[in-house]
Amino acid sequence: MRICQGLLALMLAGLGPSLAQAAPCGREVVLPASLVASPLVLLGELHGTAQIPEFVQGYVCSLARVVDHVVLALEIPADEQPLLDAFLASEGRAADRRALLDSPFWSRPLQRQDGRSSRAMLALLDAVRQHNQDRPARAITVAAIADGDELRMSQNVRTLVSGAGAGRPRHVVVVIGELHAAKHKGHSFDPGFESLGYLLRDLAPVALRAEFGQGSAWACRRKDRCEAGAVGGTRGAPLDRPFSISLMPPERKPGFDGRYDVGVVEASEPAFLGPIP
Repeated sequence: MRICQGLLALMLAGLGPSLAQAAPCGREVVLPASLVASPLVLLGELHGTAQIPEFVQGYVCSLARVVDHVVLALEIPADEQPLLDAFLASEGRAADRRALLDSPFWSRPLQRQDGRSSRAMLALLDAVRQHNQDRPARAITVAAIADGDELRMSQNVRTLVSGAGAGRPRHVVVVIGELHAAKHKGHSFDPGFESLGYLLRDLAPVALRAEFGQGSAWACRRKDRCEAGAVGGTRGAPLDRPFSISLMPPERKPGFDGRYDVGVVEASEPAFLGPIP
């Protein structure tokens, strides 16, 4: 146990400078007016890259500059919410990160690290934390929505959308795997599959798909093997316009209203590297 704690302390020390020096909101993202007006946007993602969480930083902080109440919903287990809240309210010191990364979700062993608890995701949370401290009147709420299945996740999102106070509408941005974000019914593995996006279709969400150039991502390629590996780029991704948004539906990808482009992707390793079995 002391060895593991020592390893975590070393890794947290290594994370410190990169997080402390990161700009709170990253790059500015130009948002189409229809996205600014939409109460619910689904960002379908590929887990385990550095670039997609960086895009999300820019997206939510750019949105928070022009609307009153942004909610960032993440594919993190709902029972992690108290730890997220504590971290976002903290000073972001090593002890604060340690309290978050000690949780069962962030400290999963390597064969279960699927990219959702990466260094880039931790940097996203830290960017939101810094934004909220710098701009409390435009604070971004972070919600953990993963809860076992599509139906329960969709119910968690409904609660977020309907929870607006009088005169203060919410703008909910859901960052979730592409499979869950698509608004059509069915998938190659199950024609009857009802995704989160499909279950929320009555709320008229805007669903965007991540597009990127060939690179790498941290992913689980087999049941017991999660690691950094090569990924093919999406066809037609405009590598010269990273961090841009198009509201033209992607070809051959039903269920999406547009795309967001992040350029060439690079793998982001787990924020907490658990012991190798």
